[in-house]
Amino acid sequence: MEGLRNKASTLLRDYVTERRGARRRNARFAARIPFNVSVADPKGGGAAGAKPPASLAGRTRDLGEHDLNLVVPSIRIGGDYITLKENRLSIKLELPSGVVDLIATPARFQQLDGESAGEGYLVGVRIERMSEDDRERYVAHLRTLPQADRRRDALHLREA
Repeated sequence: MEGLRNKASTLLRDYVTERRGARRRNARFAARIPFNVSVADPKGGGAAGAKPPASLAGRTRDLGEHDLNLVVPSIRIGGDYITLKENRLSIKLELPSGVVDLIATPARFQQLDGESAGEGYLVGVRIERMSEDDRERYVAHLRTLPQADRRRDALHLREA
């Protein structure tokens, strides 16, 4: 019985130690990157010479490989709500290496209060599409950023 317990303990210790060196699957990276967001045209096109869709400027709070947290002053662009799950959002992130275009879907949102009250809303989005070149530049940029402290951000959201 003692041998079995020692073996289980060793396997568990090896597993935990091995995971510590690995990058977290859903790692978050602290970054305040300016962006513009608009509700994407569901038809995916537009007439030649048509004016660009209305957009909203904001900044990111943190980034992940598959999602972003956006800080925006409003959740509406004209008559469209950017928080509706069926909407596709066209986002232009202004990275130091150039603009990255992506399509995302809203996952959650909340009004900011406390110290952040004047900033508006926090909108979490999932990245649906981005070109291979943009994805490479985006992931390369993530590698230059410090990891966000999820506990601190979670506490900040609860307090805010």
